[in-house]
Amino acid sequence: PFTPNGDKVNDAVNISYTLLRITAAVPVSIEIYDLSGSLVKEVYSGEDSIGEYNRFWDGTDDQSELVAPGIYLYRIRVDLQTEEEVQSGVIAVVY
Repeated sequence: PFTPNGDKVNDAVNISYTLLRITAAVPVSIEIYDLSGSLVKEVYSGEDSIGEYNRFWDGTDDQSELVAPGIYLYRIRVDLQTEEEVQSGVIAVVY
């Protein structure tokens, strides 16, 4: 769990991923969803080439408001042109 309460301790969660076996930059997006399946925030959308990446979520929604405490899902989507690779996980927010 992380605590995005502004005390500068554990205020963001690190979402890391590694891209391998690609020859050019590919579209990548990272999105946060609540348990009802509603999109809370698009953390990142861009093109990445081979390598390791860290993206951070500060616990805010698309309106820059802090989200309610609870369980959230993240989804990393990579468009490989021939297929789409998706990884997901769980993030707990507490105050």
